[in-house]
Amino acid sequence: MFDLDNWQEIWVTITRNKFRSVLTGMGVSWGLFMLILLIGMGNAFEGGILKNVDGFASNACFFGTDRTSEAYKGFRKGRYWQMNNRDLVLIRQKARSVDLISPVLFGGSGDKNVVNGQKSGSYGTRGVYPAHFGVEQQHILSGRVFNQMDVDGHRKVCVIGKEVYETLFQPGETAEGKYIRVNGIYFQVIGVIRPKSQLSIGGDVESTVFLPFTTMQRAFNQGDIIHFLACTTKSGYTGEMVEEEVTNILKASHDIAPTDEKAVRSFNIEKEFQIFNNLFIGINFLIWFVGGGALLSGIIGISNIMLVTVRERTREIGVRRALGAKPLVIVKQILSESFVLTALAGFLGFFTGIVLVEILNVAMSQNMGDDVFLIPPYVSFGTAIKAMVVLIISGVLAGLMPAMRALSIKAIDAIRDE
Repeated sequence: MFDLDNWQEIWVTITRNKFRSVLTGMGVSWGLFMLILLIGMGNAFEGGILKNVDGFASNACFFGTDRTSEAYKGFRKGRYWQMNNRDLVLIRQKARSVDLISPVLFGGSGDKNVVNGQKSGSYGTRGVYPAHFGVEQQHILSGRVFNQMDVDGHRKVCVIGKEVYETLFQPGETAEGKYIRVNGIYFQVIGVIRPKSQLSIGGDVESTVFLPFTTMQRAFNQGDIIHFLACTTKSGYTGEMVEEEVTNILKASHDIAPTDEKAVRSFNIEKEFQIFNNLFIGINFLIWFVGGGALLSGIIGISNIMLVTVRERTREIGVRRALGAKPLVIVKQILSESFVLTALAGFLGFFTGIVLVEILNVAMSQNMGDDVFLIPPYVSFGTAIKAMVVLIISGVLAGLMPAMRALSIKAIDAIRDE
């Protein structure tokens, strides 16, 4: 039940020494302000990192070739080998952990090797399967990306990056259906793309011309070779399982010693994403440790002031005890005063922190491009609730020791106190 007299007494006690109360409350305000600001900037950093890798499959594995480091089955050490189309069939048949799979062929850029009428530029080429755009997702600005019919039919079509489009075409001009010359051969443009992620396989997507893998093999006389292989992991499997399965299949297919550690180069992006996750965990721990430490110093200050207050009110507490006040009433009074002082100061710091984070959010949102290291800072509703819960608990704990000190005061000693 709401007791107006009790709350008036709490307010009178707090405001009896205004300067002392303000200085004490500033510690809590600053602690919670720093905690909110650090959380907001931590979210900005984490969001910026995730934005730069958004769209890139976090369960992807990549494979390349290198010289053998062991002699095996009559082959000498140092033999160079290359993946081929047969490897794709074997991996699909035997690798239970593999979901998407796309071979990659890289083509040189050359000098002004991509031409449209009087306009030209020097750009790289890349032959891929449609599954490649599941591993490395793109924003489709216009048209479409490859489908399986393009690959099976060896169609002379291409998907170009945004920079290639801007070099070869007029602003607003439709590129789909137009023919461009790539390394001396004409291809029909079917789509224009830009990357979702800053990560890319083999170069900048915006300055690349993508061709169907089979078309690139045939048109540029690449033969039965694969420069690079990209895979993703099925649900329930790990990237390490994919690495092991695909590596063993490739070694067996090309007579490479099972113990050869160098012949097959593999890269598991899942490990990199795990590093990111561990980094974010460490940053969040540091934020709460530093912010919580600042808040704790303010709470200790309030606890000390409450001890001083209890000492100053020894006679008052003794009189109350002599008149029959129960211990619970005394404890409740001290805890209430501690809680109110902590809550007022903490809410001020919390509100100031939220306002500053929101100002930074608006300012950064108005000037943010696609390539960013930090996104606008923010504090989620759940985090705000956690901060307020920490504040409430802190307020109670700050008054716990002074309340115990008040209970230890004997009525007769308190009345005699001068």
